[in-house]
Amino acid sequence: MTNSRFSCRAHLLRGLALNFAVFALASISAAQQTPPAELVRAAIQNQIADDDQPHLFAWKERKNHGQETKVQSIVQTPDGPLSRVTLIDNKPLTPAQQDEENERIRHMCDPDTMRRRRTAHQEDDARTRKMLASIPEAFDFMYINSTQTPNGHTLAHLRFTARPGWEPPTREAMVFLGMQGEMVIDETARRMVKIDGSLFRDVNFGWGILGKLYKGGRFLIEQAEVTPTHWEATRTALHFDGKALLIKPIHIDESESAWDFHAVPPMSVAQAVDFLARSSQSPQNAMLQP
Repeated sequence: MTNSRFSCRAHLLRGLALNFAVFALASISAAQQTPPAELVRAAIQNQIADDDQPHLFAWKERKNHGQETKVQSIVQTPDGPLSRVTLIDNKPLTPAQQDEENERIRHMCDPDTMRRRRTAHQEDDARTRKMLASIPEAFDFMYINSTQTPNGHTLAHLRFTARPGWEPPTREAMVFLGMQGEMVIDETARRMVKIDGSLFRDVNFGWGILGKLYKGGRFLIEQAEVTPTHWEATRTALHFDGKALLIKPIHIDESESAWDFHAVPPMSVAQAVDFLARSSQSPQNAMLQP
């Protein structure tokens, strides 16, 4: 009986020791992890540095706006991006729709139109960069877990919540005061893979106009590596309701997915239009999506 009790106690002690060792190793591993805020800051810095580099790509994009779905081919040029719609509601364009698309492209290629679009894009880009730079200070971050990708990279899954007392540096960043959600960072590449945020209260905002977004709004952005040094957004979703200038209703219900990214040489506007025309010759291929 004594030997049996001793054996039982020894087994129990070994189990406790093993559990303690596992806990200790987990604690050491957690202590060695990069602090979440530093990881996010590095990913944001790499995002901005990537955006500073000249990139010219062509890709396909599916856009859902309300009840309508469009697939389009897009190509970047030194003068700005050009696009051609190839499918509407998963069907090739009718002759009338094709005429409308040709007229839209002719208008889009007008030098004054392209100049205005380029200016608007630059202004939006500047606002976006300021908002990106604010993220590490606007939120508190907490590790959820880590996962491995097929290529061996480690993904850190984080939870973020609005930081109490944070003062937005811009009117656009005011939206962060009511936001929370989850974020995924590629620890190996130090790049943001996904951010899924929602509004837990009404917030004011300013993106060229004044307004308010209501509690419950949600946005999703996913990114992927398209070349060894460049990442692009492959999926976005925006669902918001609110008011602009406190009078005009706002209803945003849009989602986009992008694929088939490939680098292209610099093209003139005319060359880009011809490129898009040739790429749309087989519209059914535009529906193929990984």
